[in-house]
Amino acid sequence: MTDISENRDPIMRSWYEWEIDGRERKMILIVETDVPLQPDENGYDVLILEDLRAAAVARSHASPGAIDRIRIVPVRY
Repeated sequence: MTDISENRDPIMRSWYEWEIDGRERKMILIVETDVPLQPDENGYDVLILEDLRAAAVARSHASPGAIDRIRIVPVRY
C-alpha cells in the first residue's frame, strides 16, 4: 500500500468554476490529478484514490467561499 500523503500532494492543480442555471450559481472546485482514476488503469489503487478524495475535500474546506461540488479530472499533458 502506498500512502500518497507521505510522498506528495495528489492534486496537481486546482481552480474554481461556476455553474449557472438561471439565477442559481454553483461553485465547483476542479481538482486535476495524475492519480489513476479508473480500475483498468495501471497503478489504480482504491486507497490512493481515497487519499485524493480526502485532499480534495480538505482543499474545499480551506476555500474562502462555499463549494457546492468537487470535480476530479485527470491531468492533461
